[in-house]
Amino acid sequence: MKRWTVQCTYAAYYANTVVVEADTIEQACEQAIAQANDDPCWKSLDDCGATFVDAIAEGDADPWTDFRSSLPVPSAYCEHGTPPLVTVTVSGGVVQQVAIEGGKVRVHVCDYDTDGADPNDPELETDETGARFALADWSNDLPPDGPAEAALDEARESTPTPE
Repeated sequence: MKRWTVQCTYAAYYANTVVVEADTIEQACEQAIAQANDDPCWKSLDDCGATFVDAIAEGDADPWTDFRSSLPVPSAYCEHGTPPLVTVTVSGGVVQQVAIEGGKVRVHVCDYDTDGADPNDPELETDETGARFALADWSNDLPPDGPAEAALDEARESTPTPE
C-alpha cells in the first residue's frame, strides 16, 4: 500500500446581511459585497460545509512545498465537486438538444454555419476575428426575467426530449 498526505478542509460559513440601493442586480451585488467586507458585523451561521480535499501528495510529502509534490485532486473530492456536464446534440447543422447534468451552467452555442443569412442581420453576432455567427443561449443558471420567462422555463422542463 502507498502512503498519502492529504489536506482536508471544510468551509465555516459566516454571513452579513446588508441593505444597498442600486439600479441593477449586478450593481446591488457589487455594492453589497463591498459594504459587507467593510462591516465588522459578520455572524457565524454555525454550519460547516462538506469536507473536501485541498491538496494531496504521495508519501510523507508536503503538497504545498512549491507544488512539487502536489497531485491533481480528483474533481469529486474538490470543494465544488464534479463540474456539470453539458452535452450539445447537433443534427443536420442544427442544435437539437442541450442536456445539462449535475448543476447550473451557462451554455452558449455559436453557430458559424450562416451561409445564405443576411450579413447585416441584427440577430447575428460578431466574434473577435470579425466572423459572424448565430448565438443560442441554452443556459439553465439564469433566473427568469419575469412571469412570462418563468412560465417558459416551466414549459421547457415539462417538455419531453426527443429520443
